Amino acid sequence: MISLAQLAVGFLIAPSPSKDAGKQVSPAHKMAVAFARVNPAKMLMTDADWVEAAREVYADQGRVDHQLKRLSEAELNRFVIRRGNTKGLKIALTFDDGPHPDFTPKLVKILKDANVPATFFMIGHMAESYPAMVKLAASNGFEIANHTYSHVTLTKLTDAQADTEYRSTNDLLKKLTGKTPRYCRPPGGDYDFNVLEAAYGEGLTTVLWTDDPGDYANPGDKVLLESETAKVSAGGIVLLHDGSQDTIDTLASFIASCKRRGYRFVTLDELRRP
Repeated sequence: MISLAQLAVGFLIAPSPSKDAGKQVSPAHKMAVAFARVNPAKMLMTDADWVEAAREVYADQGRVDHQLKRLSEAELNRFVIRRGNTKGLKIALTFDDGPHPDFTPKLVKILKDANVPATFFMIGHMAESYPAMVKLAASNGFEIANHTYSHVTLTKLTDAQADTEYRSTNDLLKKLTGKTPRYCRPPGGDYDFNVLEAAYGEGLTTVLWTDDPGDYANPGDKVLLESETAKVSAGGIVLLHDGSQDTIDTLASFIASCKRRGYRFVTLDELRRP
């Protein structure tokens, strides 16, 4: 797997050390964070959208391979974002694992009320199950991004399967929103050179994160809010989840706290600008 140190090129800016690095975390919380998942999902290789995307991937593989061979590893790494520009107190909010009929509308309302942009990294089969939730987020001006179709570890798949995970989700989200996604996030942040190639082949920029407060484990409002606010830093990308009740409960307070400290919430596009 490619290390973050190796990716310090192009748009990538190395993160500063976490201020919480030495803090003690209870074994129970570590275990909850390790095993909890908001959206447990399995491969859906029999799904019609997945199968069609796989057919297209194999048909186009030669063309994509030819394009990729012209790029060096360093050039491909330009399509990975771990942290944005650190000039100014700008941060970006991102939400993984949606959409959810019970949570997406609440997130949209909180964000709209606070006039804060955000990017929703959506799972393809969840979007297929709840298309109205995708349209709700998109129609309110939020960026809709690709979190694969089946929410699987891409590094454990074949190259063609990883391509299919991204392509099938791109096709579905474009059908629902009218726009082809421009950003993607591999589940769990697990990626290697082949996963980056899969994203590049679909015109996607891979987005990682600087701050993961572990909201998917629902550690409690107080613990989550403290973790969220302690780790914020300039150029940061905050990873939260569409499906966590604790996130719903603390999001407005987290946004207000950041604004009081002078932080400005921006889109991923603005975060990347020099």
